[in-house]
Order: sequence, then C-alpha cells, then structure tokens
Amino acid sequence: MNRQISYRAAIGVLSACALAACSTTAPTEEELAYEQGVKETNLMPATEAQRSEIQNQDPVTQATFWSLEHEKSPGDPDVAAKFAKALRAIGSEKRAAEVASQALSLAPENTELMTILGKSLLSSGDPSTAVGILRRASNLEPEDLTILGALGVAYDQTGRHREAQNTYRRVLAQDPESASALSNLGLSLVLTGEAEEAELLLRRAISQPEAGARERQNLALVLSVQGKFEEARALGASDLPDTLVDQNIAYFKAMLTPKSRSYTTLRGTLE
Repeated sequence: MNRQISYRAAIGVLSACALAACSTTAPTEEELAYEQGVKETNLMPATEAQRSEIQNQDPVTQATFWSLEHEKSPGDPDVAAKFAKALRAIGSEKRAAEVASQALSLAPENTELMTILGKSLLSSGDPSTAVGILRRASNLEPEDLTILGALGVAYDQTGRHREAQNTYRRVLAQDPESASALSNLGLSLVLTGEAEEAELLLRRAISQPEAGARERQNLALVLSVQGKFEEARALGASDLPDTLVDQNIAYFKAMLTPKSRSYTTLRGTLE
C-alpha cells in the first residue's frame, strides 16, 4: 500500500511540473514505463493474502476494499457476494440487494448470491420478492439450513405463519438445538395464539451456547404476552438498562391484544 501511495505522489509531482512548465523535456522511456506500471498495479485484483487479511479489518474498511475489487472484477460472482455481504454488515441493505441482483444476472444458479439477495430484501422491506428467491435457493440447496431459516422468516413477514412454522420445524428436524430456529418458531407461534408452546421453545433457545440478547428479549416478549411481566422484566434487565426495560415492558403490554401483533413488531433472526 505504501508503494502505491508513493507511486501516486510521484506521478502527481510529475504532472504538476508539466502543468507549471517546470520542465520542457518530454518524459523519458523509463518515466513512461514507470507510470504505466503504476496504472497496471492499481488495476490488478488483490492477492489471496490481501483478501484474507481484509477479514480482520473493520466493516467499513472491508466494504471499501470489496467495492474496489468489484470495480476491477465486475463479473466475478465470488467478489460480488463478498461485496454484498460487506454492504449488509454496514447496514446498506438496498445497495447489497442491487449488487447481488446484478451479479445473479451473470450467475443465475449461484445460491450464495440468491441467499444474500433474499436476506437483503427481507431487511429492506420486500418480503414478497424474497420468498420466491429464497424458495428457489432452498430447492437448489435443500440441506442448507441457513437458507431454510431465512425462508421461514420470509413466510412470517408475508403473513404465511403456518408455512413459516413448518419451515422452522424442518430446520429443527436436522438441528434440534438451533437457537435461531427455536426463537423464530416461538415468535411465529405467538402470532397464531400459541404462547405457551412459544415459551417452551424460547426457554430452550436461551439455553443454547450461541444464544444471546435477541433470544432473551424474545422470551421476555412471550412472557409479557402472557402477562408474566415481573419475570419478563428480570430477564430483560440482564441485557438492558432499566429505562429500556421499562420501555420494552410498556411496548409488550400494548401487544396483549392479539390484533395488535404483527411480524414487524417481533424480531426474527435471519442468520
């Protein structure tokens, strides 16, 4: 990277001199070759070592890196997938969907791009389109539980709760202790009035090693829907300050009436 910076600086100086007429001689062959070498270096895709190293950087740096790589290799589906993932990591869901969609036109059977596109559409508010894309990806990769889980969320977001629940149960048939599938199934069951079963599932979810604040807050929601506010408050306090716990409890109380519940008020897990 330092060599590239010095190359650019050197060329900048040469250009400035030319504009200021600080030299009347034409560039030597050596100077022309040097400038051409710099241009070619800047256009070359990163090495495997550089691509591996970027994974240790912050999300914005990664997004910038893969943006440049995508410009250099716009037809490479692997680069497009990494760029779209990096965009999702910084919250640029719509741009991620654009990148994945464009790449799919060149690689229409790429299930990784389909999955990224489907998840981005879910996060950016287009679940209806996401259903078709994720269902196609799942048909191509039926053993991929990540795709199946995302498809369940897409069904829930479009109001197809029974289909969503069947999809989560398919995940659990292969991975019985999946915290995300247990949590998502529990939330879906709340929407169909089955809060007691939802509570049992979410208690299993929070006992899993990978469970985190999302699963605990989802259990707090299910407890609140059943009027168990003190237990919900105690659970919420393990992750949130008191003011936010109070706000959440007030919010949950507003969902005591089933008609006030929708998937957009709940927090399913895509990953």
